Amino acid sequence: MRATIRIARTVGAAALVAFVAGAFHAAREIWPRTWVLEFQAGHASSAVEKLIAINQSAALEAVGFALIGLALALLATALVRILPRWKAEDTGSGFGAALVLCATAFFGWTSLSWMAEEALAFLTRRQVVLLDLVAVAAFLAALLVFDALVRRLSWAPRAGEPTAIASAAACVVATALALRIVQSGNGADPTLMAMAGTVYLLLWPVAAFVARLIDRPVALLRGRMERGPLLARKPLLALWALVVVSVIAAIPSVQLSPIGGPPSYATLPDRGPVDGPNVVYVTVDTLRADHLSCYGYPRPTSPFLDSLAKEGTRCADVSAAASWTKPATGTLFTGLYPSRHGALYHGSSLHLPEGMQTVAEAFRNANYVTAGFVANPNLKKVFAFDRGFDEYFDSPVEDTLTLACIRGTHFGHLLMKLLRHQFNWNYENDFSQMNREVLAWLEKNHERRFFLYAHYIDPHIPYDPPERYRREFAQDHGFVTFNERKRLVGIDLYDGEIRYTDDGLKELVDALKRHGVWENTLLVFTSDHGEEFFEHGVIGHGFSLYQEVVHVPLVLRGPGVPAGQVLQEPVQAVDVAATVLSLAGLDHASFGDGHSFHDRIQGTGAIASAPLYLESEFGVDDSDHREFVFSGVRQGQWKLVLTQKNQWFPPDDPRGSQAFYDLGADPDERRNLIKDTSQRERIQAMLAGLTKHASFLQEKGFRDIAPAALTPEVEANLRALGYIGGGQ
Repeated sequence: MRATIRIARTVGAAALVAFVAGAFHAAREIWPRTWVLEFQAGHASSAVEKLIAINQSAALEAVGFALIGLALALLATALVRILPRWKAEDTGSGFGAALVLCATAFFGWTSLSWMAEEALAFLTRRQVVLLDLVAVAAFLAALLVFDALVRRLSWAPRAGEPTAIASAAACVVATALALRIVQSGNGADPTLMAMAGTVYLLLWPVAAFVARLIDRPVALLRGRMERGPLLARKPLLALWALVVVSVIAAIPSVQLSPIGGPPSYATLPDRGPVDGPNVVYVTVDTLRADHLSCYGYPRPTSPFLDSLAKEGTRCADVSAAASWTKPATGTLFTGLYPSRHGALYHGSSLHLPEGMQTVAEAFRNANYVTAGFVANPNLKKVFAFDRGFDEYFDSPVEDTLTLACIRGTHFGHLLMKLLRHQFNWNYENDFSQMNREVLAWLEKNHERRFFLYAHYIDPHIPYDPPERYRREFAQDHGFVTFNERKRLVGIDLYDGEIRYTDDGLKELVDALKRHGVWENTLLVFTSDHGEEFFEHGVIGHGFSLYQEVVHVPLVLRGPGVPAGQVLQEPVQAVDVAATVLSLAGLDHASFGDGHSFHDRIQGTGAIASAPLYLESEFGVDDSDHREFVFSGVRQGQWKLVLTQKNQWFPPDDPRGSQAFYDLGADPDERRNLIKDTSQRERIQAMLAGLTKHASFLQEKGFRDIAPAALTPEVEANLRALGYIGGGQ
């Protein structure tokens, strides 16, 4: 009975403290915000929405920490019954000591679990949970040993609680100091490791002295707690009533997933006769070209796309406009360079110079019905990416109050660390869920002449393909850790996502065949950008303009497209919109800043020698939108990239703030030729073109900052190298 009371008190105390602290934290964080939800825009969140979020957060903290308190109390009770030294102690001291060490082991692991995630990335959910259990057990075993050693010192007190508190505090301090010592060097330095271990030995006797000092205060506090609650009866009951009301009120608004019932779409009115074919424009987010089988990748990631490439034309060398979604897709929509359409940052919107239109507007003006389906929140309608679309679906990427509350609470942070799950929009947006919407729209509108845009996101981090595809591409890499594990296992998962996407593409095409419109449909398949896997020191995208993030696929299949052809010469994303419109029979030799390469696909145009321009400005969060700022130009096999800012690599890094590559001889961009005097004339000419282009973007675009090519820092560096200003 006594053990049950102790467990109940532990659970109750955890719930009440978490509720009060959580309510204050949520009110302080949520109330001043303009928007409660991630990627929310438009009208500010209402006061009611904020109050619901604050209440959900407080309720979540109360319930979550009550469950944690229950688990820790049960574990502490088990330890008291197992370990003789605590079983023999009276007045509950043994339970209190065990609870302190159990809590320290649990919260200590959650604080340090990031190291395991760095070392052992991309574990399955089952593996992560098993690792958590083993790690907490190991932490607890170490604490029990340390506590037993402290108790053996003659000056340590007999009572368990002060010793446990002192032991836990000593281990926390020692671990923090040991980490600082180890991180001060490179790699597993034996000397540093020995110094780190010595810290625990030095704090061992100190813990016994601290335990002696707090022995009397802890005993008084324990005695007071055993006499009853610290709060008076009426305030305590009122607080419990508030917790219960908060939890009950939060239940109706709990929504872990934005996915609703079966989709339903109306049949759009026929606008009039159309001479051209249907157009299905598919963009797969984060898909690098060299991981597709039809681009020479040895693994069977894209068998269906390969078959489409054989039926149509594959463009072998396509450069994205930028290395992350919003600016790159804005260019695909408008045929404008990123600085010209202004969709440069996470919160920015799509703009168009006067007299210009999006590709969707061009098709709608030609009597097409238009629909867009996007799975990336950077492309939501609140950012004006819905221009020209009769139907624009972006709800799979909608955040929910519950997900936002989980991410914003202390309990939610613990869950994210323990489960390695971010509780955000990305997990809902697989190809199957998107196709559910796309196919429902086609069911009602396939008899109209349509322009359909579909933007899928599966190969994007967190690389979480369905289990079948995970198994298909999993390889035995042995015991690899840290970046090598991220690279090898990450690629396996990434390839599984691509294979899953390929099956989803087949499902879409099968639907077009079933409706009898496939043979009169122009299919355009491409990507916004690629992905890095430590080819140049990082994983992800937005952090550079290397080929792995700007070389994207482009496959065209349908009426007017030659079958079995490969266009080898370089093309750029800014030209894709004009080309699609031309292939559809609309008279658009140019569109935005781009020019159609329709004639080159037909084999009647001359090989182009125009420069291909690149630019990208990216921030990993909203604190700084310009952590990574690059501009570049490519002329045939030659590529010049200027780095204004790279948050992860300093200006004197060997990668250099200016880079010049010969992609013909060095496709992996390993040899920076910027100091090669034999290339001085070519570099100067390309730099002059890039500078002129940057001036055009600044004068005719939508931006409020100078482009990278014109900044004083870059100009000074180039002047020092002698490429401008008549220097050495």
